[in-house]
Amino acid sequence: MILEHDKGLLLMRHDSLGERNWRSDECYKLIFSPYGKGLYQTSQRDISIDAGNSLILNPGQQHKQLHVTEEKFLVEMEQSLLQEVAEQLGFKLTDPEFALIPSINPQITNWISFIREYITVSSNELFIENSLTQLAILMLQNGPGSHSNDLSVVSGELENVTNALKESYDENWTLAEMAKLSGINKYQFAHMFKNQTGLSPYSWLQLYRLIKSQQFLIQTGESILSISLKVGFKNISSYNNLFKKVYGRTPTEFRMFYRNNK
Repeated sequence: MILEHDKGLLLMRHDSLGERNWRSDECYKLIFSPYGKGLYQTSQRDISIDAGNSLILNPGQQHKQLHVTEEKFLVEMEQSLLQEVAEQLGFKLTDPEFALIPSINPQITNWISFIREYITVSSNELFIENSLTQLAILMLQNGPGSHSNDLSVVSGELENVTNALKESYDENWTLAEMAKLSGINKYQFAHMFKNQTGLSPYSWLQLYRLIKSQQFLIQTGESILSISLKVGFKNISSYNNLFKKVYGRTPTEFRMFYRNNK
């Protein structure tokens, strides 16, 4: 089923789930894996999307579907819609780049669950437009990227852990120290954290550090080395490598791009 609108489209299909051709579309794409692992190739690296995880691709991102399990769920969103919503929400960056990392967000997952259950081929244009607008809001509020100052809150048993990590993100946390705050052993903690966020505890912390570094890159003249150490990376090499993995450009290139496009 494909439902098209001038602001984007919604796609749910159970065929053509094998390898496809390379694509590079001038729209944002949200890919969700309902049942099992999906595998996509990008110009940067191969990305595996576990069941329940979603991935946001930025406009112009070269990608190729290698394998999807049982069902493909895809949303395409025109840049103009996300730019309009970003401006209305007061985001300074109206052309956000989302981090190229699969993750789980309860708000976005709830939106997907509703759409998968209730949308039909007879759904009218107003319903589709409202749904796309709602998703744009959720993506901007919860999808990590260049527009972010924070990561969305992890609720329940992990909330006190992520709050502590945010308060001391520049410190050298160990898995055992994180698990101690949750009151369970480190193996159970790591499993629970991955199930709720789609990321390992350490990957979540590294992504948070990366996000905190973005404002220093855009708003200050501090050196890349100084920024990387300030936000908790052990060396500039690991910071540069992760930044390029997530955004496809180095911190220096990111700084120049956003300074030139204010």
